[in-house]
Amino acid sequence: MSTEALTQVRIQQISDNPKLAWMENRPFFIPHSVLEKNDLAKYLDTEGNLAIPTGKFNVSPKASEILRLHAAFTDQKPISSRLPFSYQKIPSRIRSWVASIIGRWQRQKMNRWCVFPRWPLDLSADCLADLMIGYPPSPFKEKPTPVILTHDLDSAEGLKNLVRWFLKIEESVGARSTNYIVPCSWPIEHDLLRQVKDRGNEIGIHGYDHSNKTPFCEPVERRNRLEAARELIEKYDIIGYRAPSLLRTRGLLQDLANFYHYDSSIPTSGGLFPVPNNGCASARPFFIEGIFELPLSMPRDGSLLVLGYSPEEIFNLWVRCAEDISRSGGVVVLLTHCEARFSGNPTMLKVYQRFLEFIASSNRFIWSSPKEVLDRIEKVIGNKNE
Repeated sequence: MSTEALTQVRIQQISDNPKLAWMENRPFFIPHSVLEKNDLAKYLDTEGNLAIPTGKFNVSPKASEILRLHAAFTDQKPISSRLPFSYQKIPSRIRSWVASIIGRWQRQKMNRWCVFPRWPLDLSADCLADLMIGYPPSPFKEKPTPVILTHDLDSAEGLKNLVRWFLKIEESVGARSTNYIVPCSWPIEHDLLRQVKDRGNEIGIHGYDHSNKTPFCEPVERRNRLEAARELIEKYDIIGYRAPSLLRTRGLLQDLANFYHYDSSIPTSGGLFPVPNNGCASARPFFIEGIFELPLSMPRDGSLLVLGYSPEEIFNLWVRCAEDISRSGGVVVLLTHCEARFSGNPTMLKVYQRFLEFIASSNRFIWSSPKEVLDRIEKVIGNKNE
């Protein structure tokens, strides 16, 4: 994590630039050095309200990048990565029970562990990007906002439930999903996985064996683990990766660039897990370590359930976050797990279906895929270079 000091502000007044309208009356973190360089302390009141004067805020492009990377990597190993054996050997019901106890207790102490990025959504890096004078707006500022549905298939149960329940719900609203599968942990039923692909969905890779060790391996071992997915990559035209438990290091992303077109392991706001205060504070794709990063912008089901959010709270939070991301010019990326202990049960399936129906009923959003989003970015970059 960067040692750059951050100041939390609430933007109360903006210039006439419509690009900035989404920021008004919202809290953000701004590097202290940016405030000093632009002599903005005098516009900051004692309660942290910042009135942005017209023409006074000339942010360097580097400032937004620095803020995105402030807590982007999880260099500190969590307990699951430090065990001498794979934590997956511990029965899932026990893991869920322990995580739930910790999560519900910690939810009452959110102000202690949620510093930066703020939970459940922090768009501070996007705020800085839009404050750059002369810098083009987000390529997703013009509506409709792309919505990408993703599932992490952690087990054989997850794959079966995906085909049994989730695909039907998604197809009913005209959506498709991207599904990240663990390549070397359990026997993969290729008949099911091929069906997922043939029904218009994308396949991605979800680590190696979900033991949470790959990001922290020595370079040679890490590359060997990534190479183990080569057969799946070629068989299913895979272009994307998501790290188990969203554990990621700079070295991991550097190696991923040799295998994939994009990574989707960095959350916008990671919350309590895998370690507190992790994320990129951005809902917009960006380029890092030679690879495109597609931030996981929405609060994921596992974190919400562990923290004790009710089904109704989850639905309302997903709607609110999706709307905020859309206003900011970001991309909505939602992660749900298909196992019964996560979203593969009647109660959470209803929540998932309600959210998808909300998205489908709004002209603010459009179903999309990682490939379509990357194509849109590369088209914009190409036009700028012409």
